[in-house]
Amino acid sequence: MRHSQGILRLVEELESVLVDNAEPREMFLEFTRHLEREYDIAKGLLVLKENDKTRFLAVASWNHGKTRKNLSLLLPSTGSLFEKVAEQGQIYTDNFAELYDGNQMEKRLLLDDYTQSFMLRPLKHDATIVGLLGYSSENTDAFVTFEEGLLDPVIDHFAAVIAQFQLTQQQ
Repeated sequence: MRHSQGILRLVEELESVLVDNAEPREMFLEFTRHLEREYDIAKGLLVLKENDKTRFLAVASWNHGKTRKNLSLLLPSTGSLFEKVAEQGQIYTDNFAELYDGNQMEKRLLLDDYTQSFMLRPLKHDATIVGLLGYSSENTDAFVTFEEGLLDPVIDHFAAVIAQFQLTQQQ
């Protein structure tokens, strides 16, 4: 899945999932279904900033095709790779999952015994982090396309839709 025609088709499919005022958990699961067809995604996680914007909350997960959309798991900030990635504001990929540099809760949510690679991608809108996307794979180098930034426009749109949803929920 590295050729441009395939990427263009995937971007169109992903864009079709992003609907204004849609619930972020539902969008994440549909988004992941489309990604999973092109990437070997083992686990996925949608993490959003808590209402006070200081801590992260795991709100939806994907585990080998099984989904959980009603999570509300407050993540510890101590030793958090998620926090570090959010502060840096850039995609983080790693092909040495056994050397995971975060806390145990994050590790259990994102990785399993067969994970070879993973990525964390901040969801940023108007220079504000609204959440993170995390995916893992049993294949090494599974997320090169993410590193190349080819999916950045659609992921940034996802972040904007989440920010809009959060704003309407606060009103």
